[in-house]
Amino acid sequence: MTFGRQKRLLLGILALLAPLPLPFNEVVAWPVVAAYMVGVVYFLRRASLDTPRWLPLWAMNMLGLVYLPLFFLDLLVLTRGRLLQPVLHLILFALLVKLFALTRERDKWQAAVGIFFLFLASMGTSVHPTIVLYLLSFLVLTLVMLTRFAFLHVLAGFGREDPELARIPLGGFLAFCTLLTVVLAVPLFAFLPRVPSPYIVGRGSGLGQTIEAAGFSDEVSLDSIGQIRSSRDVALRLLDEGGLSPDREIRFKASTYDVYQGGTWRRSPGRAMLQRDNGMRFTLDRRPPVRWARIYLPPLRSSSLPLPVETAVVEPRSSTLLLNEGGAVSFGFNPVELVEYRVGMINEPVLLAKAPSELPSDPALDLAGVTPRISALARSVMGQGTPAARAQRLESHLNSSYEYTLDFRGRSAVNPIEDFLFRYKSGQCEYFASSMVLMLRSQGIPARLVTGFLGGEYNPFEGYYIVRDSNAHAWVEAYVAGQGWRIYDPTPPAGRPSAQSEGIPLLMRQAWDFVVFRWDRYVLTFGLYDQLRIFGSLRQMWTDLWKVFDRQDGGKPDSPAVVPTGPLGQATPVPDTGMPKIPLTLLLGLIATAAAVVVIFLKLRPPLTATRAYTRLRRRLGRSLGRNGAPLPDSAPPLAVRAQTAHRFPEAAEPAAKVIAFYLRESFGGEPLADDEREALKTALQEAERGMRKAG
Repeated sequence: MTFGRQKRLLLGILALLAPLPLPFNEVVAWPVVAAYMVGVVYFLRRASLDTPRWLPLWAMNMLGLVYLPLFFLDLLVLTRGRLLQPVLHLILFALLVKLFALTRERDKWQAAVGIFFLFLASMGTSVHPTIVLYLLSFLVLTLVMLTRFAFLHVLAGFGREDPELARIPLGGFLAFCTLLTVVLAVPLFAFLPRVPSPYIVGRGSGLGQTIEAAGFSDEVSLDSIGQIRSSRDVALRLLDEGGLSPDREIRFKASTYDVYQGGTWRRSPGRAMLQRDNGMRFTLDRRPPVRWARIYLPPLRSSSLPLPVETAVVEPRSSTLLLNEGGAVSFGFNPVELVEYRVGMINEPVLLAKAPSELPSDPALDLAGVTPRISALARSVMGQGTPAARAQRLESHLNSSYEYTLDFRGRSAVNPIEDFLFRYKSGQCEYFASSMVLMLRSQGIPARLVTGFLGGEYNPFEGYYIVRDSNAHAWVEAYVAGQGWRIYDPTPPAGRPSAQSEGIPLLMRQAWDFVVFRWDRYVLTFGLYDQLRIFGSLRQMWTDLWKVFDRQDGGKPDSPAVVPTGPLGQATPVPDTGMPKIPLTLLLGLIATAAAVVVIFLKLRPPLTATRAYTRLRRRLGRSLGRNGAPLPDSAPPLAVRAQTAHRFPEAAEPAAKVIAFYLRESFGGEPLADDEREALKTALQEAERGMRKAG
């Protein structure tokens, strides 16, 4: 096996691994990556046969010129100006051509640079936790390649191209370097400056699919929620801070829709800015919250901010929140990373929409989609009485007289609401909610469609509630004179989202959700505020430690703390000065770093020789004699040192004699010590020093 063959095989294996995450991230299509893989496998086969003929330089340049118009076609037509995908296509093509043109030594390093750029693209577009396995695999293979390249280069410099000489043991070295890299990466990740957003942004989510959620776009159709009900992806997480009953059904309002046209609902365009109270707090209702929760919202490619319908206070990490005509809250931007916000809730829904006008032009009274048959059915079902009683009768009628289904095969879309009410009498939650909205409007009661999430499952690993895409739901808000806006849910109980049955699969899925959540929170969205908390904890720890050694009162007990009072004499809260809360990841990182430093010190420390052992013994004897006024002269020979040691430290005489004997043999006899003799030397030195310490 020639050195050139070994280098080509190493580069080929690394080139095969580098682009693997790209199709999962939906940055490069599977057919493109598959074609590249086929080319690399063919290269590996030729390299294993040690074929002497490879592409010449002129052929490589010609292939580059041929691909140039294809690159512009890809950039301007196929991807319509998006730069990332054409550039990655170009890198894949250029690297594949370069692999078949490895004729000079520098060509191999140029190919390694191309592989590294592919690796950066794969890492920069990946957000899934499994990318850590890819990173470790690529790290190990890169270390193998660099180490073997260096070793083969040294052998070639001596004119030796013997395959047997190229076999070097790398297992221990690779394991040590990989462990050291991981250990050092933890504190470096925690303390290095943060990049506010990914430096490469692809089309996908890095999870193997495009994120979709119901009720977060400007318009929804009658099958939007049904399309994602089968998905188990996490839409948001809620961490209870006290006061939330585990059996309580939580309803998250995300968006409202007023305009219906041909089976599609659209939002009203108007949005107003909410006013802040203190800092980043927005008050939606002046009543004090009775329970609090913290919500973690992954990016949903929308500005919508899902809130429990009982939310009275919102504390987001944003200076701006908007409120639309239907009372739905949103950001002024589309978040691209996990968003954390805190909500305070009361015991009844907080519906912020304005009271509708009595004009037919009001969006909540728009009669688009209302047919005479729909109006007649509404009049018959709702009957006479107060608006609240009539709306309640309509809700009960839809709940009991119609069935929930996701099977719409063979149905016509000419008038889907009429078909639902009079022909099929079955549908999904959008059909129930849309029908109730149109029927209420036909009887002069303002109403709108609301989308969001209903319910969630409790995760015992972390203590938070998981709300999934399968919890997506649609319901109705209707305006009742004298009572304001009220929530109605005409979907039968069988069609409402519910928690999954218990069992091992659910437990495993919840454990994986816990891993993904921690990955999102402490890796993907770890930012400046987290670093400030770490530095604050370290500073508090140092302050507490310093107080232990810096007693100003000569060790007397601390005087009782004086509790500060406010202007009315009321005691104000005293900050907690107990043990600071250090994040577990930081603590483990610091411990691992300290362990790595110890391991490196032990590994890099030179082995004990008889000369070093004799020097330590002589220095120890010299300090002892110097305290007694008779220092050991520098000219004292080894035998004199042995005699002085036996006279001053009788207990150390025998081991000291062994150390000196090893020294004489190594220094004057020129005989290196064997491994077992080095252990005997180390034991003798320790016994001699122990005997000297006992004698003082």
